[in-house]
Amino acid sequence: MNKLRFTIAIAFLVLQSIASAQQMPPTLVVTEKVERLDFHDQITLVGRTEALFQSRVVSKVSAQVVSISALEGNRLSKGEALVQLDTTRIALSYKAKTAEANQAKIRAALVTKIAKRAEDLYSKKMLSDLAIDSARAMAAIANEKYNQLKSEQERMAHDLADCTIRAPFSGYTGNQLTAVGEWVEEGSPVFEMTQLSKIKINLDLPERYFGHLRTGTQVTIYTSAKESTPMTGIVTGIAPNATSATHTFPVIVAVDNSQGRLGAGMLVRATLSLNKTFSSLAVSKDAIVRQGNQTMIYTINEGKAASISVSTSSTKGHKIAVEGPGLTEGMTVVVRGNERIFPGSPVKTSDGPPPQSAPENTQEENDS
Repeated sequence: MNKLRFTIAIAFLVLQSIASAQQMPPTLVVTEKVERLDFHDQITLVGRTEALFQSRVVSKVSAQVVSISALEGNRLSKGEALVQLDTTRIALSYKAKTAEANQAKIRAALVTKIAKRAEDLYSKKMLSDLAIDSARAMAAIANEKYNQLKSEQERMAHDLADCTIRAPFSGYTGNQLTAVGEWVEEGSPVFEMTQLSKIKINLDLPERYFGHLRTGTQVTIYTSAKESTPMTGIVTGIAPNATSATHTFPVIVAVDNSQGRLGAGMLVRATLSLNKTFSSLAVSKDAIVRQGNQTMIYTINEGKAASISVSTSSTKGHKIAVEGPGLTEGMTVVVRGNERIFPGSPVKTSDGPPPQSAPENTQEENDS
């Protein structure tokens, strides 16, 4: 008896829904035609991001650390200070070398003046060959000595400037490798730095796909962030040798990260287009409706929405390959307004342009 009452109640609710749908005003929707396009086979692999450029910043001089200007994890521009070294010893050496260079400059000027006078006397046959050769040699030696001391002075000026260790590029500081009071030698690392404007992604291509992927192929990158816009990368390298542990071929993908959306060490999904192509029915990605585990599109039958369950595969720009029972080329499908309709609901078509949304992959094959 209770089962009969439950069945009657369900039937009443269904009839009530149908009646409500018939009384509803039609929902305005935008439609497109189903096309047939050529697609590339696609696979989606899980990869890990890595900074394209990392560096251990080293000291160019030997001195004691007097201050640390940056903290770990700071964003620095090229040329900003990282570490300050004591300048006392180098400044004194620079001062002494400057004095030596000035003395040599005066001496070279004097000897050059004497040599010019000797040349004048020699031209008048009033000086011997030995004497003029000696004057010329002394002038050359004096000038070379001045040039030597001047170069040493300039090198010490560079050493003095290098007591402020600066960021060699714009990026993020990593591990601090020294501390105030420590003595650093020339070539000692003081900070790690990472540049994130370019990111590379390391992927493992299963051996069955080797030879089906080319360098220069565009790759669509997806992060774990919800509703994030996919990024585009380029395959820059495919290793010719498989790894002995996994029998996969390392693939390198380069990504422009000037907006800073990726960090080093992140897990991402990368969709790659292979060389092999196939023909398939295609709809706009906006036509796809997902409800739980079900994927469907809506068509229009006698002014009412009708759903067709579909399976999706490769993408091509804003189009996606689909298969479904009863789906045919030229069939009308809803691409806007489909989030407000359900099977049997009345609809009215509009001639407005279809929406443009970011690419979204629907086929995943996590071969990692």
